[in-house]
Amino acid sequence: MRKRRFARIVVAGAVLVLAGCGKSSGGEASALSEQQMKAVVPDSRAVPGWEVLSGPAADTMEGDLRGSLCPEKEKQACEGARFVGTSRFEKKKAEIGFWAMTYQDEKAAEDAFDVHWDWYRKGLGMPESLDLGSVGEQRQAALGTSNYQGDKRAVAQVRLGTVIMWVSVDASRQTDIDATLVKDLATVFAARADEAEKGRTPAAALDS
Repeated sequence: MRKRRFARIVVAGAVLVLAGCGKSSGGEASALSEQQMKAVVPDSRAVPGWEVLSGPAADTMEGDLRGSLCPEKEKQACEGARFVGTSRFEKKKAEIGFWAMTYQDEKAAEDAFDVHWDWYRKGLGMPESLDLGSVGEQRQAALGTSNYQGDKRAVAQVRLGTVIMWVSVDASRQTDIDATLVKDLATVFAARADEAEKGRTPAAALDS
């Protein structure tokens, strides 16, 4: 693995930390704790200007929560998943959601990545791929519709170490979703996961 690289970038007025791939020590990343997962998912300081709808929160991958994130036919995608973190925000006619799972090791997360993405992409109507640049070690994103009314949804999925992260952006059919915003949010999320994997308190945020 290459060493993880960081670059402060300005995109659409947002100052971000861009996460490359690899480990600072050259070793395997470890699963994060429940408290670390709660800190990894963005809070109000990470997305200034957005109103909190829920979270940040974290829990074990059990019961109803496991059922909602791991449909029966996708069960293998959650083998080795330990904790999940979530948060959700709104502004005007749009909502953004963040959720992430930490796995027992990197291989479990890597093996689960494509299974998860296949499910999320199939949930979009008329999906079009979005470019996330080089964020994370695995990445996918798409923009499509979320229902028969034509409301819009973008979903980004990124893996860094033992953590798989998702960002969703939902808007009405009359409202455009900015692909740059999706990329920015995914970049911030991945940077927060990297901070946690290095034993730091996650602080990466969009610039206000």
